[in-house]
Amino acid sequence: MKAFIQVRFKSFFSSKSASDAAVQVIGSLILLMILFILVGLAASSFFDSSRGGANFQSPVAKINIESCEGGLYGVGPTDERVTLGENQIILEHKGGDSLPLKATSIRISGYGNSYRGVVGTEGSGRVEGDTTVHYYDLSSEGKNPDYMARNGAALEDGFWDVGERLILCGQDSAEGDSYSSVKVSVGGGKNTSDNYGFKAGSEISLKVIDSEGRNVIADRTAAVEFVKD
Repeated sequence: MKAFIQVRFKSFFSSKSASDAAVQVIGSLILLMILFILVGLAASSFFDSSRGGANFQSPVAKINIESCEGGLYGVGPTDERVTLGENQIILEHKGGDSLPLKATSIRISGYGNSYRGVVGTEGSGRVEGDTTVHYYDLSSEGKNPDYMARNGAALEDGFWDVGERLILCGQDSAEGDSYSSVKVSVGGGKNTSDNYGFKAGSEISLKVIDSEGRNVIADRTAAVEFVKD
């Protein structure tokens, strides 16, 4: 009888130990599942925020170069010289999404020139070579007042809509020491006045870029036509 009771007690404690172990294993599995779910949610949130959200889509639009006129400014005989203001590129939105001006940039590359330093000071003067012009955005902020005057219809609602034209000019940079959202580098040097002219007869490359998604919306080339009669 005593032996039977001892066996019963041993069976009881063995069953209890096995049950406790099973509970611990199940508890551990539940904790691991919760941990995996939390890590997944955190990773999903991070990637969504880095891409601007799961529903973010880069705009799609057809942008054409309607005309491109100009020349190296201040070069050649006086009666044949081209001014900065006469360097103009006219772009037309031909279809697709409306482009938010603050989130759209333009990069132009070609052979051109700009001014370096302050007029009349030592070391100042024209600098010529491979030129890159970067419009950080297309709003009127950080630009010459004439930019607003030329592009008032497109700038009014903050969007570049289908059918609207945008006129870029060699004098679009802000005047004086004001912040300029137009930056110009020549031969890799950035110490320019941020104004520009492109050589007549040469070819420019122009990219319209979605600044948020960093995607190229349009990639166009055009020959620079001399503006003088």
